Amino acid sequence: MIVRIRGGIGNQLFQYALGRKIALETGMKLRFDHSEYDRYFNRSYCLNQLKIQGLSATESEKSAVLWPAHAFGRTVKLCRKFYPFYQRRYIREDELLRDGEAPVLTQSSAYLDGYWQKWKIPFSILEPLRDEITLKQPMVLERLKLQQRINAGPSAALHVRYGDYSQAHNLRNFGLCSAGYYKGAMDFLCERIPGLTFYVFSDSPERAREVVPQQDNVVFVDPMQDGKDHEDLLVMSSCDHIVTANSTFSWWAAFLNGNEDKHVIAPLKWFKNPNLDDSLIVPPSWQRL
Repeated sequence: MIVRIRGGIGNQLFQYALGRKIALETGMKLRFDHSEYDRYFNRSYCLNQLKIQGLSATESEKSAVLWPAHAFGRTVKLCRKFYPFYQRRYIREDELLRDGEAPVLTQSSAYLDGYWQKWKIPFSILEPLRDEITLKQPMVLERLKLQQRINAGPSAALHVRYGDYSQAHNLRNFGLCSAGYYKGAMDFLCERIPGLTFYVFSDSPERAREVVPQQDNVVFVDPMQDGKDHEDLLVMSSCDHIVTANSTFSWWAAFLNGNEDKHVIAPLKWFKNPNLDDSLIVPPSWQRL
């Protein structure tokens, strides 16, 4: 079974979760096609920095699964059009997952292509994922110091996402979380947890200061720009409580957080586009504001 890997670390983890679930249930060997990162450099492949199960797919493995195509691309689409058996071998997300469940494979090999952003899939294998989504190598010293500071008292992570969400097509589909959302989330948590410190994680700390109040119990975390987004995600997950953006990055920080008494707050509208359904992304146990 080969899973196509693309996007940032949040997307990669959803793709891994699907492959890992199917591998656990079927015993299939799990392989990853991350060749997209050879062509697009705005994101980095991060799964190899974690203690995940599965290997990178070799060219021969991709050819064997995608035959008569040799790699993902135009030939795959033509095969799907003309060969009915190929639609069962190359499985595309937009034809599946209407109810949030993982697809059932009907043959011995498959290529899975999608984002698979459905909460039921990772939550169904929560403990294995929390064990495996850990670092192979020690975290850099600056992040370790931040993590120690976070662990010293009641803490909450706030994620403010800009970056590619500021692009026109993403603004139409996702939108940006408002200052009112973050204030409401902070008020909600402060009413319940005394002495709370908020740690603001953002790909644009200057703009984050425009939507999050600058007060004594707020710490703005400056990104290190070293490409280790997976480390930032794990630091964020060490906070006691999480205020997510409408982003898979903070979704996974909340998922990986093992605090049994945690509050997770997520936007009431995950998508700005009314034609996009968010009912399968956000777990019902999370607070929507």
